[in-house]
Amino acid sequence: MSMYKIILLISLVFIMTRHVYADLGSFSDRVIESEQNPEPETPPASSNDQSSDNNFTAFLAQLFGILWFYDNVSIYYADYPYQEGGYIQHPIENLFLNTKVYADNAKYYWFSMSLSGFYLNGIGGGSWVSFSGNAYKFIGPYADVYVITDAREFQIGTRLGTHFSLVQFNPFSASFYVQWQFWNGVLSRHGVTTGIELRLYPVKPLTFRLKGGAQLFERFSIGELELELGIMIKAWECFAGWRSWTLDNETVPSYSGAYLGIRRYF
Repeated sequence: MSMYKIILLISLVFIMTRHVYADLGSFSDRVIESEQNPEPETPPASSNDQSSDNNFTAFLAQLFGILWFYDNVSIYYADYPYQEGGYIQHPIENLFLNTKVYADNAKYYWFSMSLSGFYLNGIGGGSWVSFSGNAYKFIGPYADVYVITDAREFQIGTRLGTHFSLVQFNPFSASFYVQWQFWNGVLSRHGVTTGIELRLYPVKPLTFRLKGGAQLFERFSIGELELELGIMIKAWECFAGWRSWTLDNETVPSYSGAYLGIRRYF
């Protein structure tokens, strides 16, 4: 079966399952209700507490800055995870192993693009396209476009932004992301999406990804969490995961469901 047929099959499966429990109109109503009932403001901390917190924060910032520079500035990448020589080629690791500092295929950038079908219980199903990477060692683009439908209405989400590497080692990396988000469809809103993304490559051919953050709009917010497991086949990755969205003022996931897709590294 060709890769294009696999992509089409993934999309059809999730669109066909949207009738399990899908109500985009209900999601719209709950968002509007959340906008009308914002969270109460917390009282400001005392001046003594603020001074102590500022000193400790400054110390941590200086320590992190030194470690970050040491870890990220001289780093290079292979073409994809588990390629010979290591995906994240860090000089410290290679010097300890008494091997060549950088492999012949080393480059200062990496990118990946993915397509997945997904279902969020209580909203609907659809497709999600994502493009991310480091254009230069520690910073690069992060863009998402997704479409959700319940067979009656639809919602399109567009996220455009960047991510910034915090830690990069084999087999673990972490990055901070921030994106400007636009909603069109049953709801028209704009805001900011931000959070932390962790990627792990523990043993060939397995990959793990954990993403946690928040969608911040003018009068409401949505907490988001993604857990993902993948299998590498050269530069291709087949993955499955679980996504949950939680509206503010709620302690349990409001909407959650599985997703399945493919990713290409280059």
